[in-house]
Amino acid sequence: MTGTVDELEKPLLLLALHVPIWAVTHVFGRNDMYWQRLLERMGRNSLAGTTVRVSDKMPQHIAADEHHLDWRGEKGFLAMTAASGCALGAALTKAADEDHLLEAYGVFDQEARNVNAQWQPQTVNTDGWKATRNAFTKLFPKVVLLLCFLHGFLKIRDRRRKSHDLHQRVWDVYRAESAADFAVRMDALKTWSETAALRGPVQENLEKLFAHKEDYAASYAHPTCYRTSNQVDRPMNRICRSLYASRGIHGHQATSERRLRGLCLLENFRPFAPRSNTDRQHQSPAHRLNDRSYHSNWLHNLQAAASLQGFHHRT
Repeated sequence: MTGTVDELEKPLLLLALHVPIWAVTHVFGRNDMYWQRLLERMGRNSLAGTTVRVSDKMPQHIAADEHHLDWRGEKGFLAMTAASGCALGAALTKAADEDHLLEAYGVFDQEARNVNAQWQPQTVNTDGWKATRNAFTKLFPKVVLLLCFLHGFLKIRDRRRKSHDLHQRVWDVYRAESAADFAVRMDALKTWSETAALRGPVQENLEKLFAHKEDYAASYAHPTCYRTSNQVDRPMNRICRSLYASRGIHGHQATSERRLRGLCLLENFRPFAPRSNTDRQHQSPAHRLNDRSYHSNWLHNLQAAASLQGFHHRT
């Protein structure tokens, strides 16, 4: 009971596009706390349950990562789970150790199982952080842990940015079409590196890439899985832009987390940018995931999906 869709559609769309709250207040009136509270109320809804309205559409392959952020002048961590272009889990935690991440990702586990009680992810792509991998192994004992190839490449690239030949050779390995082909290309890269006279830090990170050959190759057993963490990095980057525009988050843990979750829901349901040459088949990431929507207006669709706070009724 804070406003109508007609009143709030445009300002909430601007918030979804990373416009600072003070600018929304300047254009649409009210005050900064009014818009803050709208985000926080929205974040009370189940993130997975509001986004995934068809239980069979719960993704079998997911990606997860943490991002450090400025929280009341100190470091906090946003633990996010994503798939199919949507953020499905987001929790704010004080540390990135196993106990804190187990609690943070446990929220996603509970909300996902409310969507589909029998759901188990087949794979989860992570950046290799041990605490993240241990947390998912405990929550989903049958899940296959996949290592993000992109993170391995970036560690090499950041130590020799102008060596485009090296960059191309690493990505040629990634483009292998089978596990056997991947192993052959990785061995060829290793042989080349031994005579390429590379600097110590570059060679050291190449050796780390070679050491994880089997971890990277595991993805070939799951053709539709995520081989890099781009699936979670992209929505997380957009959320972080919004936080940067407001100079971080400033409330206590509960309200700050709800604000983050509210931003995630806006990201999932906000309309795609229009195309000049053709009409889009889907209205938003959530529409694409479910292949259905309740209403042509994106905010009406979000509000309808958030019925019962996004929790699916079980009889």
